[in-house]
Amino acid sequence: MNALKHIKVLHIHDRQSNEDYGVSELKEYCKNFYEANDCYRGIELYKEEKPEIVIYNVSFPKISNEEFIKKIKQINEKAQVIITTQSLTKEKLYNAINFHLIKYLIYPFNLNTLLDSLKDCIRSIDSNTSNIIKLSKTFTYDRFNKTLFKDEKLISLSAKEMDFFHLLVKNKDRAVSYEEFNQIIWEGEMTKDALRSIVKDLRKKIDKNIIKNISGIGYRVNL
Repeated sequence: MNALKHIKVLHIHDRQSNEDYGVSELKEYCKNFYEANDCYRGIELYKEEKPEIVIYNVSFPKISNEEFIKKIKQINEKAQVIITTQSLTKEKLYNAINFHLIKYLIYPFNLNTLLDSLKDCIRSIDSNTSNIIKLSKTFTYDRFNKTLFKDEKLISLSAKEMDFFHLLVKNKDRAVSYEEFNQIIWEGEMTKDALRSIVKDLRKKIDKNIIKNISGIGYRVNL
């Protein structure tokens, strides 16, 4: 992952964390990798080095995750923060929507999962775009955490519905072809009925005009 060689990464962790799930291996990928064992030292180091990405896994922080993010965002509102956590609540996911550029990783994860999250962060940095997509006045989608909200309510999606919708949003500037859905989501075993069923069920949960059918081609998200 050559892009990481040119990115500064700050890892803030405490001594309560016995496992880092591949975080230490990032040193092999990152030329500029910094560490802090205390959230306040982490903030000071952030001010000094101005890293593009922060990985935060403090088990018993002296300040809450929300307070920590606010302090980082006050320094750089475009800061990319990956928070590792034992569990993920609706409140945390909604906070991610509000703060932007926040990715949650649930233990246990591995180096590949962590690298995928870093790739998301780097793409956001390169494109200078947010991971938060406003679909309509009431619906919001978080590309990093793959969550869909209607106002403050988290919309429950099945695994297939989420894969389908994420593929649409990921390619929001074009139509996604039937063949792409077939290969990426169904691994070559898609039926027309299965695809129609996914679209039908999704349209019951979100505004019907958000998913648009492009005749003879496939579907696209209508923003």
